Amino acid sequence: MKKRSLIPVSASAGFTLIEIMLVVGIITVLMGSAIFMLTGNLEFAKEQRARGDLQAITTQIRMYEMKSGGVQLTETQGLNALVGKGKGFEELPKDPWGQEYKYKVDSSSAKGFRVYSMGPDRKDDRGGGDDISSN
Repeated sequence: MKKRSLIPVSASAGFTLIEIMLVVGIITVLMGSAIFMLTGNLEFAKEQRARGDLQAITTQIRMYEMKSGGVQLTETQGLNALVGKGKGFEELPKDPWGQEYKYKVDSSSAKGFRVYSMGPDRKDDRGGGDDISSN
């Protein structure tokens, strides 16, 4: 006995080239708009990561000062004094733009120092301009 299919199969089963091209076009437009929307958030995320790194470095500077009996980190020592076993960092983090963070003694600051990233333009404005600073 021959079994019959309950679902009729027509000769035009499947998708046409026009339908497939339409779907591919819609997906392309959606992906393009998603990428466009996310590019602005990328710079914001980099700035937030830099601020988080600066907070961690500032904390390690305070720990250094406490361990050394209140002696402040000097500019000649720089942030390299925080690197090593038991000192805070195994290696210093780099900012999101691939540059090293900068340290300077700043008596006008409430902390007595300033840690900063040169920012997106990678020019050292000594904590001003587009630099992202701990103060």
